[in-house]
Amino acid sequence: MSTWSRDLVTSRLTRNSSPPKIDPNMAKSISLQDRFYSMRTSLPSCIQLHEADGDTFELKPQFINTFPKYHGLESENAYFFIREFEEVCLMMRIPNLGNDSIRLCFVPFALKDLAKKWYIV
Repeated sequence: MSTWSRDLVTSRLTRNSSPPKIDPNMAKSISLQDRFYSMRTSLPSCIQLHEADGDTFELKPQFINTFPKYHGLESENAYFFIREFEEVCLMMRIPNLGNDSIRLCFVPFALKDLAKKWYIV
């Protein structure tokens, strides 16, 4: 911030500059990426599967693409979606996982848009 004052000897105006005020938030060294791209956090899934006996399984993309998609619109029939979803789940066999566990694993991939919002909340 600068102020003006009159010099008593020469009668000229002189500018008195004070050092700029430093914003404490700006004083921290934060990268541009941290400033413009906020931290992304995700909620843990509400579906908790029991631990398998040391065996792991892989959800393959070709499995995910076979599921019907449910968007949560009024024009969609939820019962028809559930029937199709269960039919596709019955065709899959994953070692050490029962039918219910398979269904629970794939539910997030079948829901879209409004239905996905319902699932997350």
